[in-house]
Amino acid sequence: MRRIVVAAIAVVLVVATSLLLARAHASAPEEAPVVEEPTAPPRTPDPVVFVDVSGAVAHPGVYRLPAGARVLDALLAAGGMTGDADLAALNKAAPLRDGMRIFVPRPGEAVPAGSVGSDAEQKIDINHATAAELEGLPGIGPSTAARIVRSRAARPFAKIDELQTRGLVTPRVFADIRDQVTTR
Repeated sequence: MRRIVVAAIAVVLVVATSLLLARAHASAPEEAPVVEEPTAPPRTPDPVVFVDVSGAVAHPGVYRLPAGARVLDALLAAGGMTGDADLAALNKAAPLRDGMRIFVPRPGEAVPAGSVGSDAEQKIDINHATAAELEGLPGIGPSTAARIVRSRAARPFAKIDELQTRGLVTPRVFADIRDQVTTR
């Protein structure tokens, strides 16, 4: 019987020790896993363009507009066109480019060179035109436009004649597009 009492006491001690250890473990604070919040990348400023608006507008000046703005947006920023403006002289839906000059003429007034609507402005700049713009030229298809873009990436065009001297277009195609292209 003594063995039974000793065995029972041993069982009680083991159970009591287990309960105490379980309680101690439950009351001890558990370490929470560390979760790092992903940091948001710094916000890049929205792209902008600066345009010079002059001529028959209420407030001529240089205006800062969001990229993707149109000539109409620049005219509105300048307070709108005056009553004596030639309303048909400009393509008001044309997209703006940084550094663009917009001149609103009066009827019969010549548009200064380099302004929107001038002969030079209406030409396609082979150093900056997209492949789609180049494809709009007579005789220029997707493969020729791609070759022109690759060629200017290696070395910008100094003269329009380089379209032919670099072997990008035939003499016939060059004759057809000569008056429609420029380099700026």
